[in-house]
This record gives sequence, C-alpha cells and structure tokens, in this order.
Amino acid sequence: MDAQKVISSGIIELYVTGMATEQEVRELEAAMLQSPEVLAAVEEYRRSLEYYVAAQVLPPDHAIKDSLLNQINNLEASGSAQTFMSSTLPGHPKATLMEETLIPEKRLSWKVVAAAAFILLIGSIIMNFFYYKKWKDFREYKDKYQALLLSQNSIMSTNDKYKARLEELEQTLNVMEDPAVLKVNMPGTKLKPDAVATVFWNTQNKQVYLKVNNLPEPAAGKQYQLWAIVDGKPVDMGVFEMGDTAKLLQKMKVTDKVQMFAVTLENKGGAAQPTLEQMYVAGKIPG
Repeated sequence: MDAQKVISSGIIELYVTGMATEQEVRELEAAMLQSPEVLAAVEEYRRSLEYYVAAQVLPPDHAIKDSLLNQINNLEASGSAQTFMSSTLPGHPKATLMEETLIPEKRLSWKVVAAAAFILLIGSIIMNFFYYKKWKDFREYKDKYQALLLSQNSIMSTNDKYKARLEELEQTLNVMEDPAVLKVNMPGTKLKPDAVATVFWNTQNKQVYLKVNNLPEPAAGKQYQLWAIVDGKPVDMGVFEMGDTAKLLQKMKVTDKVQMFAVTLENKGGAAQPTLEQMYVAGKIPG
C-alpha cells in the first residue's frame, strides 16, 4: 500500500466530511490500520477542520454589555430605577427591568449565532463544492486506471497465448526433426478423397503424434478417432480435437508395433471398434 498515494487521492477529505462511499470508508480505515502515516494525516485534517470552524465563530461584544450595566447602575444611584420599572409596565416592575436589560443581549446573541451560522453555511458550500470536484476527479482517474488495468491484463493474456503457441510450435518441430520419428502419410478414402492426415511415430519410445492436414469438421455429437492396425486388429489410439488444436501435433497413445494407421468418425468420446463405413483416411507404415 502506497501511503502517499492514499493521502494525495482526496479520500481523506471525503472521509472526514462524511462524503465518502462505504467502499471508500472501508479502504481508508484499512489503510489507517496498516499505515501510521495515513492515520496521522486523517487526524491532522480533522483537527484543521475543527480549527477552521472554531475560527469562524464571532464572540459577543463585551462593550455593549458593560454599557447596559452602567445605565442600570446610574438609574439605581439616582433613585429612579423603581420609577423606570413601574412606568414601563405597572404591576410587573421586576420582569420589565429584567426584559429591558436582557433584550439587547438576547438580540446580540441571535445576531452572533445567525452570523456564525451563515459563515459556516457559506464555508460548507465552498468546501462541499471543492471536495465534490476532487471526488469527481478521483472517480474519473479511478475509472481510467481500471480501464488501463483491464487493457494491460488483456495484453498480458494475449502474450501468454502467443507464448504458449510458440512453445507448441517448437515442440512440433522437435518431434518432426527427430531422426527416430517415422512419418506416416494417411491420404483420403473414397468417402473423402481430398482428406489428409499425418502420423509421426517415434520408433524408440513408441509415442504417436497426429497432425490433421485436411479433415472436414465433424457434426455435432461426433468425433474423429485414430486407430493403429496391429497384427490385423484395430487398436484404439484415442480421439482428437479439431479447430486450432488440429493445426499442431496432437499427442496420442503409445503403440509398440503397427502396420498401418486409420481415422474414422465415431460418436463423441470414441468407440470400442472402428466404424469402417466412416473411415476418412488411412496409411501404411513405410517399408
């Protein structure tokens, strides 16, 4: 995990201001557990945000309060405090005096609160706009990164396929050029005169390889099967695939001795005995 990448991504600001998604919250909290540097960055941003909010609150003006208290003291000293109270609201002198002395302070407090709330609202709007833009940019960069990652994975997958193909070609050439390997051509029968397949039989380790030169694609539920004729009896050498796989050598079964090879079309999975009416190619061992 790259701590600096996490810090500079903008996810911390979204997290502290409560704008992060559930996935981003989980990712950041996991990063905080793994990296003290990320945790410190989160705490630092949280403190800086608290300092900013506190700095916007305006304290009440003490000079106004002191002026009101001096007026009350002057009224009491001149003996007109009671007259002042009774003339304002008869029958409720104490309540009237209290209201007169507290109303300015109440009005001041509401003004301060309203001003602070307005400043915080403007600050919140600015911060929301700023972090929304960062969040939007982060989303765009994240989408681009994921697209590049998918493209890279696709390229790597294609390279792996080419590499595997080259390795198969190299193995094919090694088999064909081995002096111990006997090449057996299998031309087409009356069923398919232009069909061609080739068997490469290693006379030392007895391994058999098959290359399909030209065979029609089998119908659904059908599959070609290779046979070795040993002492006049057919021996199963296995079924084989068509398509791209057929263009290379396919490793079949091992046979110790053989007089000829043949290919028949059977039900998918192969048969215990060849269907002679469906023999497409056949060829004898040279010599």
